[in-house]
Amino acid sequence: MRLDHPPAGVKLAGVIILAAVSGWGVTAPPETGRAPQGSAPLSQGRQVFVQFCASCHGEKGDGKPASGLRLKPPALDLTGYELSESFIRKVLQEGVLGTGMAGWNSLPPEQLSAVTAYTATLGHADQLREPERVAADNVLQEAGRKVYVVHCARCHGEQGQGDGPGASGLKPPPSDFTGMRPTYAAAARVIAEGVPGSAMPAWPRLTPAEVQAVTFYIRSLYHGPERRLQPAAQKHDRLVKQ
Repeated sequence: MRLDHPPAGVKLAGVIILAAVSGWGVTAPPETGRAPQGSAPLSQGRQVFVQFCASCHGEKGDGKPASGLRLKPPALDLTGYELSESFIRKVLQEGVLGTGMAGWNSLPPEQLSAVTAYTATLGHADQLREPERVAADNVLQEAGRKVYVVHCARCHGEQGQGDGPGASGLKPPPSDFTGMRPTYAAAARVIAEGVPGSAMPAWPRLTPAEVQAVTFYIRSLYHGPERRLQPAAQKHDRLVKQ
């Protein structure tokens, strides 16, 4: 199958990363709490994360809590996405309909800022490996756009903001790709497996070349800061030692 001619007629309801908004499962927010003094360093953010988020997302943020808890939709593997701080803060404040993710408006502002900053460090910047690349950037971008328009825009919207004509009433709602960027591995996993408990099914009919192209395009919709991050496990170990 040629990369620049994606198959029509297969309705891809929320390709890739519906998991991202559908997976913010956490325990109920605390009713009270004392705001920490001073700034909000990452070590402080980690403490908040371990106390209130790790029970669902895992202590490393990989969606694998020590308890073995499995939610539907599952808790997001935070290590598989770059998430902008504005996106994280919105999810923390508003929660996500149709999931176990409640709003955390009772969290003191300093703790909210700290855990937001820490959560943003759990993902890592990803690049397409040259041996795995199927085409040049401009070809991937255009091919991915075609796949996206045919299969994804109905739910995720033309600009990837989760506001497509088919998004109304979906719980959890389609992801806003402007606030999150998947790694190639995370995107491929969601396409191959779908997201239990959501409207995102598995889509094995997409070819590997189409998966790479649409992932490349979706990654281009991200509006968050460009940054080079350490592997999540290394950052986690470093913060544990502090």
